[in-house]
Amino acid sequence: MEITCDIVMDLVDVYTNDIASEDTKNAVKEHLKTCTDCRRYYDGYKKSLESEQKKKIIVTEKSPGLNEDIISESMSELSKRLRTRRTIRNITSGVAIAVSLAVLIKEFFEADHD
Repeated sequence: MEITCDIVMDLVDVYTNDIASEDTKNAVKEHLKTCTDCRRYYDGYKKSLESEQKKKIIVTEKSPGLNEDIISESMSELSKRLRTRRTIRNITSGVAIAVSLAVLIKEFFEADHD
């Protein structure tokens, strides 16, 4: 099953956290083997998760009473960043589709008048 880069980027979170189905894991894994842009995105995503985890470990070792609050806050911040990225990507895709559609309609009507 071939999937697009947009789909892979949407699935990176569930793929990385090992909560995707086997079919999804296999599809993402196959796509990552051949797509350097998605592999770069995936690697960056993993690094940001690892960085967040290191920060949590350092902070929680210094103040163990705050463990749950810090973990909850970090997950909330990560979730917000991911939602923002998805929203930007969706808006950009929507604009690209709208522009493409406008160009196609314009060409159709210009060809119809010729």
